[in-house]
Parts: sequence; structure tokens; C-alpha cells
Amino acid sequence: MSVRADRLVNMSKTSDSAVRPHIEQHRAAFLDDLTEWPRVPSVSARPERTADIRRSTDRLAVKLRETGFPTAEGGAGPTADGAT
Repeated sequence: MSVRADRLVNMSKTSDSAVRPHIEQHRAAFLDDLTEWPRVPSVSARPERTADIRRSTDRLAVKLRETGFPTAEGGAGPTADGAT
């Protein structure tokens, strides 16, 4: 069984009584993540904002990998002038 599949199986066996204490224990970190990320611009047609958009997508990729996604890539898409 893959690591991801094993993690999903174990997650499905975790009771609600185990999840709630984990959430409460890590509440501050969860809230920090939720309040910090929206501060980074993630949508813009202005080429000068490409670095901000890349930072936002890279941050999402890191968080997805931490959660267990085996593949997650960051990076900005094309800008208004067609550059990447």
C-alpha cells in the first residue's frame, strides 16, 4: 500500500474524539495559516505582481504536500502580457 493510501486508511479509522483535541491543540497554527495566506495577492493581470502570485501558488503547493498530496506544484501561470 502506498504511503498516501495508508494515511487515508488511518485517517478513516480516526475517531471524532481524536480529531477534535488535535484541532484544538493546533488551533493557533491553523488560524495563522488561514489569516496569512489571503494577504498574499493570488490573482492579478499586472506583470509586476507575478512574484506575489508565484509566492501564493508555492505556498499552496507546500501546504498540499504537508497534507499528504504526493504531487503539488507551485508557480505562476501566464501574465497579462503572456509571460510566465
